[in-house]
Amino acid sequence: MTTIGEKTADYATFIDDLVGALTGFDNWSDADSYVQNDGTGKTDDEDGTEWHNNGRVLEDTNTGTYLLLYLHHSRFDNHDNDDVSGVRLVYSSDWNTSEHYPAGDTNIGNADANDLTNNVGFQLRDSYTDVVTQSYDRYNGSTYGIWGSSNSLNRDVLRGTSVSYIMSVNADGFNIGLWNDNDGNNGIACMTVFDYLGSRFFDDPSVPFLAATRTSFRCHSVAYGFNSYWSQSRTFDVDAVGHGSAPLEAADWGIINPSSEDDTFFFRYPAVYKNTNQSVPVAYLNEAVPNDAQEGGAHGDDFTHDGTSYKVFKQSGASRNNVVSAGLRNE
Repeated sequence: MTTIGEKTADYATFIDDLVGALTGFDNWSDADSYVQNDGTGKTDDEDGTEWHNNGRVLEDTNTGTYLLLYLHHSRFDNHDNDDVSGVRLVYSSDWNTSEHYPAGDTNIGNADANDLTNNVGFQLRDSYTDVVTQSYDRYNGSTYGIWGSSNSLNRDVLRGTSVSYIMSVNADGFNIGLWNDNDGNNGIACMTVFDYLGSRFFDDPSVPFLAATRTSFRCHSVAYGFNSYWSQSRTFDVDAVGHGSAPLEAADWGIINPSSEDDTFFFRYPAVYKNTNQSVPVAYLNEAVPNDAQEGGAHGDDFTHDGTSYKVFKQSGASRNNVVSAGLRNE
């Protein structure tokens, strides 16, 4: 496992850090050399292709999927005109290397870059049959990402925007805690995981990964493979890992024994479900466990269970009061 302790850098460096860590494992590799994080694309984005020069795309042979990372601002809620800015994560079951687009099943939504929404024919609404979107979410389907601002920033600004983050990467995926303390009006916090579910409870034909994003600003999503998808555009108990209507449960506890003589940390591994009504459990999430915002550990605390180490992520960002809180796998 590769870990990056607390680091402050711009988004362009963050992408390089994540890609460099992932490609250190044999199952992750560059999938398309045309997509580069060099920032040479047009800043006005007139042709919609600027994302090609502000991201990377990798292939993961464990899950049989492709992961596109690109700098983006996403309109996740049309009702209140809410945006987030940061790194959008697009996963797909295939990749078109001649046209340089995601292919097969994808999580492309109508808040992605225009070039993607116009040229990728099979999008989130086509790939999933079990979908739950809540409150004012308008099914934009572009919430999975790593977000540090609650506003709309174009890519040339994003490249130089500083954020703080911790990161833990392994062959099975990654977990990331990122926050923005520099922007008092728009800085937010985010926790994002991608987890290869190599040990499932039964032989399920669904693609074996769990992808989840939680933020301190109304933008949350969970997906199990290309089987079930949930998103939410309202702030609620963001110290939970999942949600009662998602293919990932909130999980219990994440608390420290209140006794001054015993600092045992109590938690339960979050279960991943095949469906959003949580009737068919398929695996346990490995990358994150609950940490109660009031009775759990403080940011930066470490604990170990059954040989696995976790580091507490607990941040809100400069513009929020509620915190995103979890124990992130950190070996």
